[in-house]
Amino acid sequence: MTTQAADSLIIPIKSTNVRSHISAPLWLRASFSAAGYLAPNLTAAVAERLFFKTRRSVPRPGERDVLETATPSSIAGMKAWSWGDGPAVLLVHGWNGRATQLGRFVEPLVARGYHVVAFDAFGHGESPGSSMSLPDLASYIRQVSDELGGLYGVIAHSMGGAATALALSNGLQLERAVFVSPPSDPRVFLQIFSDALAISDDVRARLKERVERRIRISMESMRGNVIAPSMRVPLLVIHDRDDKEVPVDSGHSIAEAWPNAELILTEGLGHQRILRAESVTNVAVSFIDAAKHLMAAA
Repeated sequence: MTTQAADSLIIPIKSTNVRSHISAPLWLRASFSAAGYLAPNLTAAVAERLFFKTRRSVPRPGERDVLETATPSSIAGMKAWSWGDGPAVLLVHGWNGRATQLGRFVEPLVARGYHVVAFDAFGHGESPGSSMSLPDLASYIRQVSDELGGLYGVIAHSMGGAATALALSNGLQLERAVFVSPPSDPRVFLQIFSDALAISDDVRARLKERVERRIRISMESMRGNVIAPSMRVPLLVIHDRDDKEVPVDSGHSIAEAWPNAELILTEGLGHQRILRAESVTNVAVSFIDAAKHLMAAA
């Protein structure tokens, strides 16, 4: 490693990509707390529906400008956009995110000869649906890759990084990957979610069982440091020291466990502004492009 410096209910989420800051109304917390003792199985069932429920976020001013030069399409049933020609590089948003959040990467990638593709996952942006899971997003990435005839690289933000890692463990082929602010342990989300609703330990255990039964994989097996050691795709992790939504330790743990991964730390950019920083865009695009030049030299 190299270091360079219920369906009608929506829980308000301050973060657009991870569940690190969830504030549930007091009445909802009281309801879940009481129901957990009276009907723990039913409470876990309702909590499961909320756990997977997505919330569409409003784009920042000017964020959608990048779509003016895009070719819109539908990929695997999701709204998608593409720019340029050449090897395909996929931009992957995170939980409650949207394709346009990664718009700053489009122009420099196209300028270097890449076909850039971005999509709104089901339950996000302009795509249909109202729920998603980490394995779902991993499956969407693989479906997009199949429809495009393969991917050259991926630049993914937050949960998009975790989903890309899971997709790689399930056979996705890439030359290079960049994870910006990636979470490393999905169990943390479950704990934060449970705390927000004042769910008891008993109900949380039942919820975990229901979640794992639904996604057909254990949360432990989706941890970044469990997946990373078997990976061979060159990876660059970019994480901000001041990220209050996905702590920088998460990026550290993934980079340390991933063979020959590089880690770049920023300061003062947090979890969202890091996507709009020119320095981050430049280093990410240069990392993706490096493999092409290495192959040409060989």
